[in-house]
Amino acid sequence: MRRTDIPATKSNLLRLKEHFGFVKAGHELLDQKREVLLEALVEVHREAGQLRHQLLAELTALYSVLHDALLAHGRDALEDEALAPTAAVRLAVRERTVMGVIVPLLEVEPGAEIGPAVAPGWGAAGVAELRQRVQRLLPFFVRLAEVEVSSQRLATELQKTQRKVNALEHIFIPQFRDTIHFIDASLEEKEREALFHMKRLKERRAGSAGGVS
Repeated sequence: MRRTDIPATKSNLLRLKEHFGFVKAGHELLDQKREVLLEALVEVHREAGQLRHQLLAELTALYSVLHDALLAHGRDALEDEALAPTAAVRLAVRERTVMGVIVPLLEVEPGAEIGPAVAPGWGAAGVAELRQRVQRLLPFFVRLAEVEVSSQRLATELQKTQRKVNALEHIFIPQFRDTIHFIDASLEEKEREALFHMKRLKERRAGSAGGVS
């Protein structure tokens, strides 16, 4: 919107001021949305970091147990154990919104047992611990997947919102202000010119009336 595109009239001035009010209100709402998205994104990043740290600790302990089990029972025995039936699990997927952004809610729901905890015929404590540690990792991976997807979606929406805020702050709001100021100044100039012409007209009429008498 260039200021020269709009005729300098009072009706256009009133219309522009009304639209400018909507633009400023929209900018305020977008700025609030940006702040909420930023806070949510920071929180998700913080949780993702904590989850990675916990997951690393769990994996380190798992590898230690796996190493001991390999030494105690051998690779073939552990491969047989890996193929043994396990408890069924179900992943419940729901959604929630953060300032219009849809983010996932994932939850691991345990199911019914479909087989023994360890392979038939043997139940070494080390192998049982290994299975338990592997199963304990699942909630960490699920929650990490949830926060990673949430982080990506929040970051994408934050970028879009930031671009809109920047466009309003650096393009549209300055254009509106400049145009309103230009029309205001033009109308004031026209009003001064009109007053000047009226004053000159009165002076001429007064001079004509004086000459006739």
